[in-house]
Amino acid sequence: MRQIFYSKVQIVSILIVLFSYSTHFSQNHDVLNAVFTSNQAKIKDPIDQLSFSGNYRFLGFVRNQQEVFPNNSGKTTAIMSGDFFREPMFLLKVKGKTKDNVSFGADLMINSLYKGPSEEFTRTVTLDLGLNLRTSINTDFGVFNFSSGGVSWYRQSRLTVWGNRSFNRISIYDRRPQNALTNNPNDRYNDFYKNGLIDQGIRYGSRAFQGLFLQGNKLPHNFSFKGVIGKSAFNRSFLETSDNFTTCLQINNRPNKNLKLSYNFLSSSQDLDSINNDKRQYNIHTFELSQKWKKINIHLESGFGNYTSIDEDLGFGEAIILDVKTDKSLKIPLDFQFYRISPQFVNVTGNFLNTSVLEIFPNIPGVGTTIRTPYKSPMVGLGFPVNNRQGFSINSDIDFGKLKLNAGIGFFSEIDTSYAGISYRHNVNSQTLSRIYLFAQGWGPYNFLNSTYRGVFEEVSVSDTNINGLANFKKFYNTIEFQAKYSNLLFGRKFYLFHLARFNSCQRKLYSLPQFNDKALISQLSNEIDFSYEMNENAVLVLSYGIERVLGNSFTDLGDNNEASSTNLLSEFLGIDKFNNVNRARNQRNRLIGIGFDYKIGENAMLFFRHNRYRYFDPNFVDNHLQGTENMLELKITF
Repeated sequence: MRQIFYSKVQIVSILIVLFSYSTHFSQNHDVLNAVFTSNQAKIKDPIDQLSFSGNYRFLGFVRNQQEVFPNNSGKTTAIMSGDFFREPMFLLKVKGKTKDNVSFGADLMINSLYKGPSEEFTRTVTLDLGLNLRTSINTDFGVFNFSSGGVSWYRQSRLTVWGNRSFNRISIYDRRPQNALTNNPNDRYNDFYKNGLIDQGIRYGSRAFQGLFLQGNKLPHNFSFKGVIGKSAFNRSFLETSDNFTTCLQINNRPNKNLKLSYNFLSSSQDLDSINNDKRQYNIHTFELSQKWKKINIHLESGFGNYTSIDEDLGFGEAIILDVKTDKSLKIPLDFQFYRISPQFVNVTGNFLNTSVLEIFPNIPGVGTTIRTPYKSPMVGLGFPVNNRQGFSINSDIDFGKLKLNAGIGFFSEIDTSYAGISYRHNVNSQTLSRIYLFAQGWGPYNFLNSTYRGVFEEVSVSDTNINGLANFKKFYNTIEFQAKYSNLLFGRKFYLFHLARFNSCQRKLYSLPQFNDKALISQLSNEIDFSYEMNENAVLVLSYGIERVLGNSFTDLGDNNEASSTNLLSEFLGIDKFNNVNRARNQRNRLIGIGFDYKIGENAMLFFRHNRYRYFDPNFVDNHLQGTENMLELKITF
């Protein structure tokens, strides 16, 4: 037994020696073959510190026009690819984070328009919004965030920095490139039916800025702040070497969970000459209050601002926006809005249109035309404030089972007399017209049309003027908007029916309702009906019909047709002369008939097709006649 025990001890000893030797040998092998480096050992796989996302989007157009503008070179057919509003065909977003908590990101874009070997259209890869760096510092005093680099989207307050947002009364038929893909095509229409809101992308409601962004959270006494020092797209100059800066700051405090107080500041400065002596600048100070009291939400922003340039010094002007909204749990929820923005209060980065200073930006091709806002007394929808204007609106929404209704009425007036003109945005065929002549001002056979981002507005001259070219009277505005949404089953499949009616008028005095007669300088009435039907889980049929009528009176532009036309299409059709009024001013009859489908071809891929028949027509202005068809095919893949 003792001999057996000793034998086992010897075997174990030999195994221990061999194991030790092999281990030692292996360690030496690694050391000898390792590459010397002074860097720290990798704790995490580098690929885990990077993330990638993006999308591929192809958009093709085939436009065939039977009637064209005479100054449109008589071109009847156009075949195009790509989005001409600088939306990338391929977008790759790269995000990373270092061990020191420094984040970085870049958006790489490829925009191949399939236009042949020309170098102009075959650029390989470029930056979409630039390279952005971000970092966060945690201290006992608070959390501080810093970011800088390329373009970032920023929002502060409605009177300082805020994108154009309203009550989301829109036609669901058209798609924007920023619209996110849903799990299935029908979700887009279901979300719009239930909430009235659809994902419009990060740009919606924000402004583009480039510079240094600062943010502080969790500060003592419930304080926080954010701001940016840099440039916005709105203060660019034709001088490439000039100094143009926009500075924004917001300081917030929450005394309790139902109360928020804020101070907002904005300063914009732009050089007008090469020696930096002449400037165009404006400064804004506002205060905000957000209070929740039982079932009532109150938001108030008020402040003052001044505008100066080499041509004029407007001095200081006041502005106030008040929004009182009841809780949606009430039987009839209400949203009351009041605003007054003086003509001296000038700002083009806020949530209101500038009308008192028209030439803030130079008309630089591809730059100034994109962002310049020469609105002369615009007729706008509810939720779009305008400076040199005051008024209020009341909105409400009511559900009757599967029928959802929302409507609003507004009354507005100018504070002071203004330019002898009126402008209005087309509700029907606006995107189609904007694609014909991108970012152009004063185009069309009569130089009435102005193209913006996916839209067109038209300018109207007023003949009753003084020696300074201003209108001899203040303008008053009436607005009514109505939307109905209904959903049910048809052959066991979901369908959605949407109707949107908008009625605007501008006249010499205020009425209880919008006017559609010669009492109004300009009247605009539009109706849009959208229908979607879920054919199966992956396919949705969509239909759309829109009609728009615009009438002017004898104090506005008169047409070149010697024969006046009827303003009542129904009486004209029925041959009833008693109600068949005629005029020689604007008598526009715009129409859109559309059919299409949304089809899911993969987990993260969808196909969208639209066939539109459109007409832009005015019998009093002989050359104002566009008519044709437009086919659009969009393929979007996300990853």
